[in-house]
Amino acid sequence: MNDGKPLRAALVGMGKMGAALGAAAAARGVEIALRIDPKAPGADAREIEGASWEGIDVALEFTAASSAADNCRALLERGVPVVSGTTGWNAELREVRALAAERQVGFLWASNFSLGVQTMMRLVDVAASWFGALPDFAPYLVEAHHRHKLDAPSGTARTLAEKLVGRTPGKTHYGLAPADGAVPNDMVPVAWIRAGAFPGEHTVGWDAPEETIEIVHRARSRAVFAHGAVAAAAWLVGRRGPCTIDDFLDDTLPALPRGTEDHR
Repeated sequence: MNDGKPLRAALVGMGKMGAALGAAAAARGVEIALRIDPKAPGADAREIEGASWEGIDVALEFTAASSAADNCRALLERGVPVVSGTTGWNAELREVRALAAERQVGFLWASNFSLGVQTMMRLVDVAASWFGALPDFAPYLVEAHHRHKLDAPSGTARTLAEKLVGRTPGKTHYGLAPADGAVPNDMVPVAWIRAGAFPGEHTVGWDAPEETIEIVHRARSRAVFAHGAVAAAAWLVGRRGPCTIDDFLDDTLPALPRGTEDHR
């Protein structure tokens, strides 16, 4: 809520995720006051430049990697806080975050807004530190998404893989296992599936000669991502500059149990 008034949000992108965001916003009492999409029927405007932004508290940007950076820049230049869940444009994120800092406009990007996935991220961070101290345990990651997903591995898989690399001694990078020959000792193997209608599944594991440990998250619908994104948008209003998903979670989740703080 904003000064006792319902939050008024803009939806940039009206695909399947946009529909889920609309439903999540309605459930939370957030008004989708503006819809922008270059092609979708029912859009209020085709482009950000042609829309009226008066009274809009925050924008939810879920489009495509090819347009996300330009969308976020255009919104930030108008002073509109942005929550973006578009993946596949990591190379331009630093520049967009710098613009948010310069303009002192709230900006939050995350590869995944599921609160379950974000909790999994924290579990993996701690677990990877512990298993990294056990040389017999080899880390790996497998993810699956619907056949229409354009980027691979997923943004969530990239974030998880980076945690595995950073917390495992001797690992310097992640990637696909080679078609011929053994997996290099310094690589965390990552595999992905694009088939059917998977909303999203991520499995992080550690395999040893006589045992296997796995942490698995399975999304059953896009609703989990939408509800997290709308909650993050409500949280972002009134904040200035770039924020992270961890900033949001620190205000949402209970404090870590004593003894785990240094693994964050």
